[in-house]
Amino acid sequence: WYYQGLDHFQRKGVCHRDLSLDNLLLHDDNVIIIDLGMCLRVPFSDPVNQGCVTDVSAGTMRRLIQAQGQGGKWMYMAPEIAARDDQFDGFAADIWAAGVILYVMLVGRAPFKWANEGDEHFKLFANGHLREALVSWEISISDEACDLLQNMFWRDPIRRLSLAQVMEHPWVVGHQ
Repeated sequence: WYYQGLDHFQRKGVCHRDLSLDNLLLHDDNVIIIDLGMCLRVPFSDPVNQGCVTDVSAGTMRRLIQAQGQGGKWMYMAPEIAARDDQFDGFAADIWAAGVILYVMLVGRAPFKWANEGDEHFKLFANGHLREALVSWEISISDEACDLLQNMFWRDPIRRLSLAQVMEHPWVVGHQ
């Protein structure tokens, strides 16, 4: 699974910002994440110098990243980036994109055009109505897969699962 590659990035304190099916390669039964041109180091609080930042090696709290303009492809872009919020959590933005990838792999089509309030599908998913939408569209996926996707698609990045929670989710554990 590409979650292991994403886990490697996060352990190094890096967010990809351009995760998409286009940026995944299959090689010898391994999924490789490519195109690192938009990656950013995620800032962490510096325990020694108040107000300064350090990298993941300090083992401190992760901080938000100042907006850097559009990052990635519109369909995979987290809503906080599409809305041009002043700051964003790089790891949460990657989880959003991973959710889009998983949805496409399970359902066979895009969940929405892009994450904006004018897109009815986005509004349903981002506000907790993914299951109801799939049922009304006669799309059948398991309850566990639906739960995982819903918890990757919250509009509020704080509500999204962390990568550790994704990797421990019953659907992921059952498919390793």
